[in-house]
Amino acid sequence: MDLEHQCVVVTALCILLVTFAAGPLVPAIDATDSADKSVDLYSSFGGNEESVSVDRELFVSPQRVPAETLSLERTNTDSHRLEIPDALVYVETGSEPVAVTYRVSVPELNYSENATSSISPGTDRSVPLSIPDGSVADTENSSVEATVTVTAESDEVAFTVTEETVALEVPE
Repeated sequence: MDLEHQCVVVTALCILLVTFAAGPLVPAIDATDSADKSVDLYSSFGGNEESVSVDRELFVSPQRVPAETLSLERTNTDSHRLEIPDALVYVETGSEPVAVTYRVSVPELNYSENATSSISPGTDRSVPLSIPDGSVADTENSSVEATVTVTAESDEVAFTVTEETVALEVPE
């Protein structure tokens, strides 16, 4: 085999190896980006369905929704304090105002609170959302489930931006 033929074969084998290693045939290797949790809504200008141009009506992206850092701390023998970190959501609005809601609920402890921020039309900024720490009753369980949700709502559309359920350890 001459040198030129060897170079072609080695190059083809390298390309083939990289293709298989980065492709779906090898489940342990994932060369693709993870899915973006942001929500992006568009509509055509003036409601003209034949129009090529579109206008961004709403873009919402959770920057920090700290479900994994929720915690329960014992305050006395009959109650616990639920510590709730602030959330941060990036919002771009079109011609309609938007309400963004941050909700934390722990059904087993009869706890549900939320914070809502109204965003003016034509805004693009990060929106901090804060729920004060809450007092909850004691439970016999060693852990409880908490659900953290961020929703967005305008006059025309309402949707969940992100929702995550986490297990909270109940201190003794």
